[in-house]
Amino acid sequence: MATIDTRNESAKCLLSRRHRAGHAPLLSALVRFLEKNSVALTPEQIGFMEGLRAATAVAVVVAIAWVLDAPTLGWAAFGAFWTCLADPGGPDRERFLAMGGLAIAGAITAPLAATLAEFGPLIAALFLLATVFLYSLSRGWGPAAAPAGLMASVVAVVAISFPRPPLAAAELGITFFSGSIWATTLCLLIWRIHPHGPARRAVAAAYARLQDMLADLLPGESGTSSSKKSVTLAADHRRAVRNAIEHGHALLARLPCEGDVERDYIRAGLDVADQLFATLIAIEHRGRNGFAPSDGAAYRETIGILAEALAELNHQSGRRMPDGSALVAIAKCLKSEPLAKGTLFAKLSAQSAAALDSLIRQWPPVALAPRRNPIASCKPAQSGSGLFAPPIVRHAVRAAIAVMVAYAAAQFLRLDYSYWATMATVVCMQPGASATWRRSLERILGSVTGAVIAAAGAELLSTQGALLLVIFPVAAATIALRSVSYTLFVAFLTPLFIFVSELLQPGHSLAWTRAFDNVVGALIGVGISSLWPERVRDAMEAALSKAIDANLAYAELVAGQAGSADSAIRDARRAAGIASTAAETCRQRLVLEGRRYSSHLDEAADVLAALRNLAGAATSEWLEADRPGGSNKTLLEAIDRLRHWRSATPKFFVPEQSIPTNGFTTDDLAESLHSLGAQLSVYLRALV
Repeated sequence: MATIDTRNESAKCLLSRRHRAGHAPLLSALVRFLEKNSVALTPEQIGFMEGLRAATAVAVVVAIAWVLDAPTLGWAAFGAFWTCLADPGGPDRERFLAMGGLAIAGAITAPLAATLAEFGPLIAALFLLATVFLYSLSRGWGPAAAPAGLMASVVAVVAISFPRPPLAAAELGITFFSGSIWATTLCLLIWRIHPHGPARRAVAAAYARLQDMLADLLPGESGTSSSKKSVTLAADHRRAVRNAIEHGHALLARLPCEGDVERDYIRAGLDVADQLFATLIAIEHRGRNGFAPSDGAAYRETIGILAEALAELNHQSGRRMPDGSALVAIAKCLKSEPLAKGTLFAKLSAQSAAALDSLIRQWPPVALAPRRNPIASCKPAQSGSGLFAPPIVRHAVRAAIAVMVAYAAAQFLRLDYSYWATMATVVCMQPGASATWRRSLERILGSVTGAVIAAAGAELLSTQGALLLVIFPVAAATIALRSVSYTLFVAFLTPLFIFVSELLQPGHSLAWTRAFDNVVGALIGVGISSLWPERVRDAMEAALSKAIDANLAYAELVAGQAGSADSAIRDARRAAGIASTAAETCRQRLVLEGRRYSSHLDEAADVLAALRNLAGAATSEWLEADRPGGSNKTLLEAIDRLRHWRSATPKFFVPEQSIPTNGFTTDDLAESLHSLGAQLSVYLRALV
């Protein structure tokens, strides 16, 4: 923790320890690489209590089934487990609708599927086509409903593999319903877990990403170099931080707005994370252009104090009752004499100190309840785009066809456990081909890893009692890791299903059978998505256009900041970051789909790099500015010309056309605007 040396008149700040980055270096690099390729790895999101609760729900039912020697009760275990997976978190009403909806849908779907399976594969395939299509439309109701719809599809593809006469099929439905209601009751009434946990962990993850970004800004690191590798690294950091902050905002939006003190603590922590993010962007941008020799000492001291601040914020933001006491000394360090000499770092330190002071006033012990931020409105979570929005319907049709093909393939190959293949197809199908490919690869890797674990466990656990005991920790790990990594989730999910099957319905070579069936189902999902791709080029152009508009709007507010409120500039900076991140994610998705040259993604990457440079210049200008009495009219005119020039440029671009440059000043923001115009010219030429 930072301390003040009171023996020195300058009150020089001393650091009592060297803080590490948010993650270990290798883990940090792995997280960045996976995030760049849209593969989630979030160690901060381990849900220990959620895992223990789900394990209890499953283990109790499995134990009853084993004691009574009633294999059919395995459907109650499935119902309990899938209901825990369908729990979206957040307000109890949303959770009840999602979990209760799955219980009802499963109770209806399971007996229908089992009964219709008696009439042959053709009827069964048509039933799957209709059912998976309808349940896949649940994405249109928003993120809270999507998992329940997915699990209802899973119920259908599993039940279709258990043909039963009507009365026996009804028993499956009742059994599933009882297990689902048991899990719902356990989660909502008996074992309640604080709903703020995921949001708190998301804020801590945002500070961990900021620590990783700061680690590459330390003297001697590559984060302040102007090389292409460093520019790419900086973009990766910005994207990771922005995604983490926006994930926190998304979780925050699902919490009650009024009378929720802990929600306000989380909101305050997110606000400061965003402000410190701006500081790091300014330092990183200026570092690439070179600091003045006189800034060396201030640079090192500012970085050191910010490292202390981020470490403390990371620690406190994960607590139900954060303590801002230690931040007082850190804020004093940022305002100490060696930094107060009118330099860039003096201004950045003052901005950071003001952000910490604001947080100190909103966190205990200074305030038991944060002061309401009149700017921060409490917006409800988005409810979705509607059931019959074209992208939703398109995905539902693709998923339904893929599952029907997987079912037909399983029948043709005479797979002993065909539902494992169709289940893999259901969960691997994503709206985009590249997302389906990534999910399928994670599913395959997780299934093979899980098969190895299950095979080893089958050799070591020679009795059914031992299998029963190991089901609890495996189920706990499965749910605890579901938000950390899909690969890890599947790696534990596979032995869980195998151990339950071995306990209730012993078989042979279940581990490798499941692995093979999962590979078949995942590859079918990839094949269907590849045969029916999205209109990706239009998506790239639209995402890039939004990013350009958002960044120009941000630069325009900064250039005219004498008449712009700080809140408006902050909102514009956030919008620019979100738009740039979305465009970069879209580009990376297309790269993975093999469209690097056909969609001119190299040229798009140069435009996106120019946008990041413009955002950095605008942020640096905003934080450094002394707020003069007037606006920079030259820059405002240049931004306006660039905007109109871009919007007026037809798709069939005239090569001789170029961004008008007369009237530009020589400052950093103007140079960034000119660079954007030049890169945009190259991109538009490539589209011809």
